Amino acid sequence: MTFRRISVIGKVFEKRNSAVVMVENKPILIVKYNNSLYGMDAICSHMGCGLLTDVTDNIATCPLHGAKFNVLNGEMIAPPQIKPEVPCEFKTDSKTPLKTYKVRINNEGFVEIDF
Repeated sequence: MTFRRISVIGKVFEKRNSAVVMVENKPILIVKYNNSLYGMDAICSHMGCGLLTDVTDNIATCPLHGAKFNVLNGEMIAPPQIKPEVPCEFKTDSKTPLKTYKVRINNEGFVEIDF
């Protein structure tokens, strides 16, 4: 794999901690955490329908069933639920951890991803 420049400048992460970008028609979540950038597939592995856009620190939460993923390693750290204390009954062959990517800002100020 090689680093590829994407159409996002690093300054975006001065005011926000995350963004979803498209790389080869695939949504990738990029998160700024502890002054470093991390990339992870942005589609929830539970049912493949949730776009991971709700991010707190290094945790991305699926807006549909609440599964939580650590953006540092792609691991699911909380399973999906349909209501408090009730796990989602839909069983899939969830592919976890989600794929993660190295992300950096190049000398010109653009974000690059190892894709």
